[in-house]
Amino acid sequence: MTEGIFLGIDGGGTKTAFLLDVNGEKFEDKQITIHPKQVSKQEYFDIIELGIGDVCKQAGINPSEIDYTFVAAPGYGQYPDTEEYIHEGIRRVLGNDKFTVENDCVNGWAGSLDAKPGINIVIGTGAIGYGRDQEGNSMRCSGWGPFLGDEASGYWIGLKLLNLFTKMSDGRIEKTKIYDMVKEKLSMEDDFEIFDITDNMRRDEIAALARILHQALNENDPYALDILDQVTDEIAMVIDAITKNLNFDGVVDVSFSGGVTNIGDPLYEEIKTKIKSNVSIVKPYTSPVDGSVILAKEIYAGNLKFE
Repeated sequence: MTEGIFLGIDGGGTKTAFLLDVNGEKFEDKQITIHPKQVSKQEYFDIIELGIGDVCKQAGINPSEIDYTFVAAPGYGQYPDTEEYIHEGIRRVLGNDKFTVENDCVNGWAGSLDAKPGINIVIGTGAIGYGRDQEGNSMRCSGWGPFLGDEASGYWIGLKLLNLFTKMSDGRIEKTKIYDMVKEKLSMEDDFEIFDITDNMRRDEIAALARILHQALNENDPYALDILDQVTDEIAMVIDAITKNLNFDGVVDVSFSGGVTNIGDPLYEEIKTKIKSNVSIVKPYTSPVDGSVILAKEIYAGNLKFE
């Protein structure tokens, strides 16, 4: 175990987790998302200050005492105009530059595979794949955001369920349990209420509808099975693209993180039938926020570098 004080921050599309490791003793805090398209610059500053401040208060230390910090920021690398203030907010609280910021797919990989060669697929509010081979080459795949892509994400699934609801409502397709589940989840008495409700729904609220897919799969709903087929097609494409473009030796370990993984074995079993590459699906080593702490330690020790 690396002795010292290390901070890991895991920013997702729904929440931000803070984990402070002080010589092996852990202190945790959670705040709302820091996604630059979901919160303002000032809100971002406030969330970072609150989260870091809280874990440091729990530990009885000053933020400047932290040896190294790794911040996994959702959308990082996609919106260059936000990167300067993302760094500024962390620097303000820590009082130094002893930190690294990367996209949240990186700590998902580190947590799932203990920062060892392989691939991690994040399927949460958004979706993205990240792989790193034995030579240190890395690659991101998918993760183009809710408008252009994020296929297989909770948000993507949520939109499909809402679309199915409208088709069931007006008779284009037969009604199944999905119709009732969506109506109950959104507390609707009249189907046309969906206009006002969805106009005001946040991205994470739409993504939360993906839980309905899991329920509907348990009922063998035909439309749920069709969505699962589409989800696994998209995930298999990401895995095959990463294995094709990196230089892995032998069988490639693949792991997953994010709320959509709650589907469990039906998801993994179908993915296995569609992947063309030589891979092994493995259980996550630990959580994404723990992955951020692992990265903070590895970078501090000089074992990993990011440009």
